[in-house]
Amino acid sequence: MVSFALSDTIQAVRELMSQFARNEIRPVAPKHDEEESFPWEVLEKAKAVGILLDYARPGDESEDDRVGNPMAAERNLLSAVAAEELGWGCAGITLAIQGTAFAAAPVQMMGTPEQRGIFGECLQGRDGRGRLKVASLALTEPNAGSDISRVATTAIGDGKYYVLNGVKQFATNGSIASVYVVWATIDPSAGRAGMRAFIVPRDTPGLMPGKKERKLGVRASDTAGLVLEDCRVPAAQMLEPRTSSRAGAKGVLDATRPMVGALSIGVARAALEVATDHARERVQFGEPIAKKQGVAFLLAEMAMEIEAARGLVWKAVWMADRGMPNAAIAAMSKAKAAAVAMDTTTKAIQVLGGYGFCRDYPVEKWFRDAKIMDIFEGTGQIQRTIIAQDLTGLDCR
Repeated sequence: MVSFALSDTIQAVRELMSQFARNEIRPVAPKHDEEESFPWEVLEKAKAVGILLDYARPGDESEDDRVGNPMAAERNLLSAVAAEELGWGCAGITLAIQGTAFAAAPVQMMGTPEQRGIFGECLQGRDGRGRLKVASLALTEPNAGSDISRVATTAIGDGKYYVLNGVKQFATNGSIASVYVVWATIDPSAGRAGMRAFIVPRDTPGLMPGKKERKLGVRASDTAGLVLEDCRVPAAQMLEPRTSSRAGAKGVLDATRPMVGALSIGVARAALEVATDHARERVQFGEPIAKKQGVAFLLAEMAMEIEAARGLVWKAVWMADRGMPNAAIAAMSKAKAAAVAMDTTTKAIQVLGGYGFCRDYPVEKWFRDAKIMDIFEGTGQIQRTIIAQDLTGLDCR
């Protein structure tokens, strides 16, 4: 039976995330946006209340170890609910909190218990500056964005090692990570079939983090490139895709794209709330502007689109939690929610008028943050390609 009711556990998590976003994220979001600074103090608070989890510790379950674990059966739904609530607080800070989870995803999905242990140990303790350790997923390259089959970073076998050479770009946590999950090809002629992910600690010789990027939005999130020059990684740290629809880079993206959708909904919801409050309070021509049909219809359209986007996200994670192939629905959820975030923040600025254009009000920040949702984890255009291929059975690239 289909149900939109959340379990008591997930509802409790939702309330915890909502309180954290309101009390800990919202107050400092403008500062980190203005300074383009990483919110280390928020990560400390998130860890203290259990929001920032330890990832892939020895003994953690894999995708195949879910029997009898009710929380594992709803892991993706729980993550989506959390992402929406935190995203309501600030998209950039949410990416800072959850960036390690994106790197952990392929380790959890493909890693052996030993590999999950290696990854987890890299995140224990503090880094050289006394900060919490974070991880980074390094997939995108200068010439390989949505088309992951063009990844040019190579991994050449050399006895018990692989030697990695290449350049990565736009990696979340790229300049500050203590461990990287680097995608490379062991066979350039094989396309996606030749792709493998490697667990690479920061201190591995030949790994060089690049400069932090200056961005339009999500400025609290660290984004940087990565250079690998004759970087020798033990073969035991290569993740092997499994024979399933949830293996390899594609399977990882099918899992993470709905999370971007959920984050987008959080941003859109925040913009709608501010626009609605302003429309109730702003009086023009003797009455609140919310009573003007032009404004009322804008608010109604924003609300409808947010609900529709959330429905797609929840369906995508519902399928993922049941081990069902969800590539097309995941693409729909990400593309729809990203478009809704952009459209809603635009309409919110319109409702606020000149105030919406001013930096003293949060809507212009949410407008800047929203744009990245349509770009990372695959552009809106590549999501439509995935959907069209599912519909037609044809290669629509």
